[in-house]
Amino acid sequence: MGLYEGLVLPAYLAVCALLVIGGIVTMIWVPVHRVLKWIVTAMWIVTAVHLLTVLAILIGGHSAPIVLTLGYLLASVILVPLLGIGRLGEPDAAAADPDPNRPVLAPDQIARVDGGAAVIIGIAGAVLAWRVVILLGG
Repeated sequence: MGLYEGLVLPAYLAVCALLVIGGIVTMIWVPVHRVLKWIVTAMWIVTAVHLLTVLAILIGGHSAPIVLTLGYLLASVILVPLLGIGRLGEPDAAAADPDPNRPVLAPDQIARVDGGAAVIIGIAGAVLAWRVVILLGG
């Protein structure tokens, strides 16, 4: 539990904060989208470490409610693929879908959609991590 509270949780929350800040800056200034992509990669990594650490704590015999804790963990994992959702508006993605009403977004629109998603997911990820800490009794 000490490793989780001392290293994993702060790293996870830091990346969530970076997502929010990077998303806001990307929506304002589109060239930062390249940096946001690196932050998204970091979010994938810290989410995996967060998941594995909490699972190890639960398997180790912690008395946290398993169903709730696993539910919050699952929710935090499900959020991560939504990062970069702007890719669905790219011309290649639109060409693969025969729907004539499917929008094709310009690169700046894709960056702004990704920025907005990063803000929402950064906040949601931090809230889910907070709930896991409460369940673990931290």
